[in-house]
Amino acid sequence: MLFLTVVFFSCENSDDTVFEESADVRLNAALASYEKQLVEAQYGWNAVIYPGGGGSYGFYFKFDDKNRVTMFSDFTSEAAAKPKESSYRLKAMQTPSLIFDTYSYLHVLADPDEEVNNGVRGEGLLSDFEFSIYPDSVKTDVITLVGRKNQSRLVLTRATQAQATAYAKGDMAKGLLFHNIARYQPYFKRVTLGANTYEVTVNQRTRTIKLTWLNGSTPKTFTTNYYFTTSGLAFVSPLVNGSQTITGFGNITWNANTTQLAFSGGGANGTLVSAIKPISVDLAAAKRWWQAPIESGGDWRSEKGFHVNGVDDAFKLSELKSGDSPYVFYLFQPAATSQFDFVAPIFYDGKNIYYDYGHAVAPTFTSDGRVKFEEVGKILNPPTTGPAAESIKLLYEASGFYLIQTSETTYDMVSAKDAKAWITWE
Repeated sequence: MLFLTVVFFSCENSDDTVFEESADVRLNAALASYEKQLVEAQYGWNAVIYPGGGGSYGFYFKFDDKNRVTMFSDFTSEAAAKPKESSYRLKAMQTPSLIFDTYSYLHVLADPDEEVNNGVRGEGLLSDFEFSIYPDSVKTDVITLVGRKNQSRLVLTRATQAQATAYAKGDMAKGLLFHNIARYQPYFKRVTLGANTYEVTVNQRTRTIKLTWLNGSTPKTFTTNYYFTTSGLAFVSPLVNGSQTITGFGNITWNANTTQLAFSGGGANGTLVSAIKPISVDLAAAKRWWQAPIESGGDWRSEKGFHVNGVDDAFKLSELKSGDSPYVFYLFQPAATSQFDFVAPIFYDGKNIYYDYGHAVAPTFTSDGRVKFEEVGKILNPPTTGPAAESIKLLYEASGFYLIQTSETTYDMVSAKDAKAWITWE
């Protein structure tokens, strides 16, 4: 026992001398070092945040030694052009942490009010404003942080003088002109860059862009997230198509008089033009869309209903009510029974969601990749005029619809008649 006591005492004594300073001293030194690195970046930091809910958003941060940070954000044109100052601090938590502790552009992404960021009620875009710092992710010019709640990834890259000047001039806002792509009335848009013609499909909510082109007669597709910088729209992953590499779009201009968007990419300039059908029809997309909720046990939902002739929520579904209960979304339930699909506006009474009425419909899938819907019956006497009636009338349009998959969980259903009407299903 005496021998074991001596050995134990010796080991314990040895452990005390592994570090010359206490854990608290070492942690405080690390925090001071991280703050020094943030502050001494003379021209600030370019930043990209990847929220836990998906997507990617561009930022710029300039930290000072008084715990203040000035930032720009590509979430809106105003935030991209107008700087906002808030406070920050570095704090010892389970790990050294960078905390943005007053409401800022960064907090907009995490705001639980879905009307602020078009996110999930109570959760926003599953983003963060408190970040853990890990020593092996801190380099001289690049710092990668991880959100403490939603594991968002925030990547800071040291900015140049030219970039800092461009942010101050509001150049990031120029890139957001690209979102005027939504003003084209036909859904399908194409651009020719050098020898290649690409169909461009953008989902602004998920911050994804999809390019489709033909290699001979073989269709090729490329999808990536995007964000904005002072140079324009940046791809998270580059597109490599033979000798052409596209890392994003620059020199973005918008002509409101002619409704034309122009930009450069892959070493060439191009102007976006309209088309009334896909450059290559995904023949399996319509059936894949219809089967997905059956396999998962879910359904398809659309917040705004049909977009028609450049107008979101063209039939004003959002203004519908059932008694005092407001409308919440438009529902499409494939194979609701063995005989029909179910379509209806859904309402919320403060406790539950429900439908007041609806339509039983049957789909037909054509060999050229379209889906057409026919009426099977009416359920609970749906109205014959108004938003719901106009929506179902368009659903029965004889030309049917093309289905365009815009992400793993979203599809756009586009009128095959003229591509000027579509609905986004999530």
